[in-house]
Amino acid sequence: MAEPGSGLEGHAQLPAEVTSFVGRRSERSQIRTLLTESRLVTLTGFGGVGKTRLALRMAAELRRAFADGTFFVPLGGLTDPDWLPDAISAALGLQGRSTRAAPTSLVEYLSSRNVLLILDNCEHVIDAAAVMTDTILRTSPKVKVLATSREPLRITGETVHPVTPLSVPARGDENSVPLQQFESVSLFVDRATALVPDFTITEENRAAVASICRRLEGIPLAIELAAARLRSMSVVELGQHLGDRWEVLSRGSRTAPDRQRTMAACIDWSFDLCTDEERDLWARASVFVDGFELDAMTAVCGGGDGFLTDELASLVEKSIVIASENAGRTRYRMLPPIRQRGLSRLREQGKLRELRSLHRDWFVDLAARVSADWVSPRQVEWIHRLRRESGNMRSALEFCSTEPGEAEPGLRMGADLLEFGLADGLFRPGRIWFSQLLPQVPEPTETRVRALRTGCWWAAMQGDMEHAEPLLAEGRAIARELGGHPDTLMTQTAAFVAMFEGETAESAELFNQAIKEFTASGNISQVAHCQALLALNLTISGDIPGAMAAHAACLAITEPVGESWYRSYSLWIAGLATWAAGDVAGGVELEKASLRLKQDMHERIGIGLTFEAIALMVAPTDPERATILLGAAENEWDKIETSTKALPGLFSFHEMCVGQLQEALGNDGYDAAWAKGRALSQSEAISLALDEKVASRGVRAAAKAVKQVANVLTPRERQIADLVFKGFNNKDIADALVISKRTAETHVEHILTKLGFNNRNQIAAWVAEQADRD
Repeated sequence: MAEPGSGLEGHAQLPAEVTSFVGRRSERSQIRTLLTESRLVTLTGFGGVGKTRLALRMAAELRRAFADGTFFVPLGGLTDPDWLPDAISAALGLQGRSTRAAPTSLVEYLSSRNVLLILDNCEHVIDAAAVMTDTILRTSPKVKVLATSREPLRITGETVHPVTPLSVPARGDENSVPLQQFESVSLFVDRATALVPDFTITEENRAAVASICRRLEGIPLAIELAAARLRSMSVVELGQHLGDRWEVLSRGSRTAPDRQRTMAACIDWSFDLCTDEERDLWARASVFVDGFELDAMTAVCGGGDGFLTDELASLVEKSIVIASENAGRTRYRMLPPIRQRGLSRLREQGKLRELRSLHRDWFVDLAARVSADWVSPRQVEWIHRLRRESGNMRSALEFCSTEPGEAEPGLRMGADLLEFGLADGLFRPGRIWFSQLLPQVPEPTETRVRALRTGCWWAAMQGDMEHAEPLLAEGRAIARELGGHPDTLMTQTAAFVAMFEGETAESAELFNQAIKEFTASGNISQVAHCQALLALNLTISGDIPGAMAAHAACLAITEPVGESWYRSYSLWIAGLATWAAGDVAGGVELEKASLRLKQDMHERIGIGLTFEAIALMVAPTDPERATILLGAAENEWDKIETSTKALPGLFSFHEMCVGQLQEALGNDGYDAAWAKGRALSQSEAISLALDEKVASRGVRAAAKAVKQVANVLTPRERQIADLVFKGFNNKDIADALVISKRTAETHVEHILTKLGFNNRNQIAAWVAEQADRD
């Protein structure tokens, strides 16, 4: 009888791949490095994320490094932990080799051999797997173990590598980048073509493919199950039918383990392995939409039981909850199918409404705390926190708008988000929520006044005075009856609207009135706000000394307490006023100071405004740079659906600047430079605006690199690139060249790949660069 464990025989123990392996190139390199440094590497992650496939691929790639073989030990079907040594022995071919107990025989056999063991699916026999692995590693110095488990083995020497979902396209990527650069899309296409051989990504279905992969969050099992549905429906129909509960993912391979035939079975496998306390926390935490932090979890999920950190840590270990750290804060989240299982349990227990109410109350309180603490050194931190909680706040507002009798807290939340909404450009979604909530709470209360105020400001910021004016009129009418603080808030709002309507004299009078009343009531935050806005109004009307005095008053409040947002706007306005007074260099420096604050806050509207202001100031001396900055500003406006057009007095500066630049560069030169700006990332544009030398070198290097690849395009591709520069979409290109849309799309994909670009704007900038050299 042949000696088990010979190299050839050992290598033959790996199951053959019946489908192609897609992606994870970087991750495979990381694991290879880990296995050179550690004798035990455990791949952790939620069921269906691809741990087993990745382990098998690693074993295949590393087989030459293990002279005595690589062995796959499937533990998923093991029902009794006591049989684990026998399972390993069977994988090694040791059945019947000895009459001694399997652990003893196994240890003796491995003691001198150079072997890689793949212990697959350890989670349900975790204790036995930990003990056996520890024993093997201590007695067999040449053995290495690659384990897969939903939680770590937690033994000495273990290195844990969390297996994450495949990369997915972000919203909007389907219109600007080659989709198959994302691993999830590549997997979907690979599995789809195996079932539907003529399947390909087209202009008509690319949005659906991107949406499916994004909704499934790059989970390989979910993507494979979804692709299997293409036997019976189109990819567009699949995207339409893929609901939040993922009902469509209900049919898998008949030969797969039971727990992996559907996503539901995969999740239930994990659910059954949890304790009752862990299941309860899983269910309660599922009320959070896009993650949570410890303070929110404790408040919403703790109930009368106090802190639940032990259960949370256990759920993280079991890959039910994903923990990630950013800027010193740990955030926890569940993948969508896991969260849906928790919500199902809440429904079964009849507790869903109760938990959603607790969830809503916590985020209403969060908005109130942020509003009260806005003028403080914690302001930037608050801005980033609210951004992280955008999905949760949206869910809270949805609860308020759809549950009878729950609308009033939603109005309070919306009212408290005035400044954050301005900072984050939440005008359109915010106005939609107000349109749903305001009719449900018609009573003339202070809450309604504050909600009308916020809705009015957001409408004015979009230049929608048709809707801003009725909100202002109703708010002022109720505020007059209430008097006091509500009345002052609406005086301030009337000043804001008057400024956007071009009534600068009336606006100045109202702002000054509001400043006096806010000062008397001790509302220093709104005094600073009014001073910054008064400075803008006076700059537009030409009162430069008055504008600088208002700016100084704003800084006197904001600088001592470390406030950033009002101060950044005041600096932007002071820069305009300084430029208007004839000091161009001083104006540019003030704009740069404002931009640095805006950069820390990642505030799109402010970044766009400083881009335009610097462009205005450098237009006479550096028209190309100014035009590039105007193109970069347009990128910011696209994201928040507003621009300087909303404020007539400010837009006149923009129009004057564009006229100067078109005269200096000519229409073609202006268009080419503007396209360059549109192709810049935000960070690149900020570097250009700040005139950073490192960025300038980067721009020159990029230009040199572009020149070197200029000849890589075929004549047809160059022709298509020229049409992209002119603004043609794929259908326009197809019509112009008498080719199919699919062919046009393929050419554009090839151009992006050859030039190393991510979007069509970069192609346009490249064509402009070629034109400049020609």
